[in-house]
Order: sequence, then structure tokens, then C-alpha cells
Amino acid sequence: MHPLLDEVRRGAAGVDDLRAALAATGGPLRTHRPDGRVDVTFVWIGNAPSVSLQSGLARTGPSAPLERIGDLPVWALAVTVDTATLVSYRFVTDDPFVNGAPSDEAAWMALALQAESRSNADPHNPAHIAPLGLLFGLDTPLERYESILALPDAPAATWFTQADATDEAAPSSGTPDSFEHTSALLDTTRRITVHLPPGAGDGALLPVVVLTDGSSWLRIAGLTRAIDAAVAAGAVAPCVLALVHEPHGPTGFTGRTTELACNPRQAAMVVEELLPELRRRAPIDPSPAATVLGGASLGGLAATYAALEHAGAVGGVVSVSGSYWYGLAIDGQPEWLTRRLAEAPRAPFSLYQQIGSWEDRPFDLSPGVSHLVANRHFRDVARARGYSLVYDEMSTAHDVAAFRIAMMRGLATLLPGHAA
Repeated sequence: MHPLLDEVRRGAAGVDDLRAALAATGGPLRTHRPDGRVDVTFVWIGNAPSVSLQSGLARTGPSAPLERIGDLPVWALAVTVDTATLVSYRFVTDDPFVNGAPSDEAAWMALALQAESRSNADPHNPAHIAPLGLLFGLDTPLERYESILALPDAPAATWFTQADATDEAAPSSGTPDSFEHTSALLDTTRRITVHLPPGAGDGALLPVVVLTDGSSWLRIAGLTRAIDAAVAAGAVAPCVLALVHEPHGPTGFTGRTTELACNPRQAAMVVEELLPELRRRAPIDPSPAATVLGGASLGGLAATYAALEHAGAVGGVVSVSGSYWYGLAIDGQPEWLTRRLAEAPRAPFSLYQQIGSWEDRPFDLSPGVSHLVANRHFRDVARARGYSLVYDEMSTAHDVAAFRIAMMRGLATLLPGHAA
């Protein structure tokens, strides 16, 4: 723990001294170790029955309890990280996850929404990103956003600004459109947001990028404005971005898992229903080489599955922290898609695969399976099968602060611009 906390504990420094130090560092306190790593001390000041840190840096689950410093309204937790670490974090008072997380999806979501209502951004850190609770209609004032810890060698959020992740209606230089898509295969209706780059409509046919979890990419990540900036700089080729939103009347996390976890109907909906509709509406190159599917977490799993099952229809996949651990619900064994990849005829698609090194613990929804190890295993099998693959292991965790950077890196890899 940072030496200043010891001084506060002994009474050699006061709470005001601590606040001044936190303000000076712009968030957590840092102590550099001889081995090049950094001890980061997260500090929350305030009265509460208990305080925890929710972050990918928590090693025993979604939350790690903070220690109270004496009888003061000061709580602290130290974590040792490397200098390339990029994670989001927040402080939760009376955290419902403090005693562990359930493996039942509906119960997990219920606790997650409780935690959202008790969450606090780091008041000393100006870097923040909107929380997932925004998508569920929760009150999300700025003081309940997630804070971002980015150490000096962290992946750069080159195409993003703080404003990008706070306002869906913020101006974009591209052209947005949306329509309602009713799927006969899934028996659902959902909104599709289509984003055209500046200058679209001049007769040129463009690649298309289809991403699941559209609300997150639009309202939390601020992806459309990032793509506009990257295209303008020549880092990414002009493309049509199609964001697939959740179906109307969503059932929460459980419904998302059912839809995106290697679901043949969902894959067919994207390839057989949505892609033809998009090509009727926008100037899209119909060739498989110009067709990219992508997503984060289960979305990365779903994109890879669709490209494998509909071989020849998709030319590229961006898998951001893909849930390759999934499989217990199918046949009682983990990593179903990796096993499928090993057996199926090789499909002609290229893959950008990102995973965070902080994702090295089992997911609550897949006991015993490390997210990181499952991704490394998928990488090894894909390479052995001869797939064109770029593997990007970043010092990040399972959060949108990392997802949005990885998505832009993936698009620059699969759809490089003239400056690449």
C-alpha cells in the first residue's frame, strides 16, 4: 500500500493531505517497484458500511473489498500491475458481489444492476466511461460512471475522447441511419443502426462491418465517431458500420447468452437476412472479402461461429475478448467452438483476436475455465488449421474501455486505410 496510507493510519498525515495527493496524481496513488512494475493504491474517502473495488484487477471475482484505514472514513486497496495496464474501475458501497457471484445468469444480472445503483466513479480521476447500467434505463449521472486507469505504456485510445463515451447524440461527421429488422429466424424485431462514412454515395461500393451489442458500441464506446476519425486519418478504410441492437423487450443477460452463444439461428439471421437487407439499403460491396463480422465477449464468439458455419460468406472476423470458454451448456465440456474449429473444414476468413492478460481467471458463468487460456488455446488451434490470424494480447481486462480500443485495432488490421 502507498506510504501515505501508513502516515494517515498513524496520524502523521490527515485526510486532507490524502485528498491533495489523489488530486495531484489524478486518481489512484502509485509507487514504482525496482522490477519495473507499479503498486497502484485505490482510495475511496467516505462513510459506508463497506466499500469494494469492481474492476478486472479484482483477482477473486468481480469485486475486491477495500481495507478501512483505522476508524477514519478512508478505504484502500493496493494492486501490483505492469506499466501497460489499462482497466476501468469503480467503487461500490455495500457491494452485493462482496460474498461472491452466482453462476446463474439471471441472478448474476440482478446483482449487477444492484451494484450499478451503488457505484461511484473516482472523484479524483477525470478519465471515465459510461457504465452498462445506461443500457438498462438506470440513472447514470457522471459521478456513477466508471473511471479509467491508463498507465504510461497502456494501449492508446487514439480515436476516442471522453465526450465520445457520454453522448449518443454527439455530432458525427458520418451519416447515421436506423431501421427496424424483423427476423423470421429468431422471431424478434430489433433496431439496426447503419453508419455511413463521409462521402458515401459517390458510387463506390464499401466494405461492411456488422457488430452485435450495438447499443454498447454506440452509447458507451462512442465507436461511430472513432471510426470517422480513423477513416479521416487514413488508418481505417471507409466502411459501412451496422450495429445490431438487442431485440425489443430484452430479457437481460440471459437472453443475450441464448442469442449469441453459438446459436445457428442467430448466425443465419446475420448472414441470410441482415446482410442482404444491408446491401439493399447501402452502397456495400457484396463480396465475402468485404464482409466483416465482429463483437466483444459473447459477440466475438458469435461472429467467429457465424463465419465458420457460413463458410465463404464472411471474409473477416474481429473477436474482442471472445468467449471461447463457452461450451458447458452444449455438451458438458468447455471450449465448444475451439473443438468445432479443429474438426470443421477450414473456412476462408481472416481473424483479428484480442484478449486481455488480466482475464486470467475463470468466468463466473464458466467455472474452472480461464478466459485468457481459452483464447490462447483457440489461437493455437486456428494457427494449426492454417487460418490467417493476428493475435493481440493486451494488458487489459474484460471491460468496454479495452473493448473499444481493441475493436479499432481490429478494424485497422482487417480494413487498413491508405496510411496503414
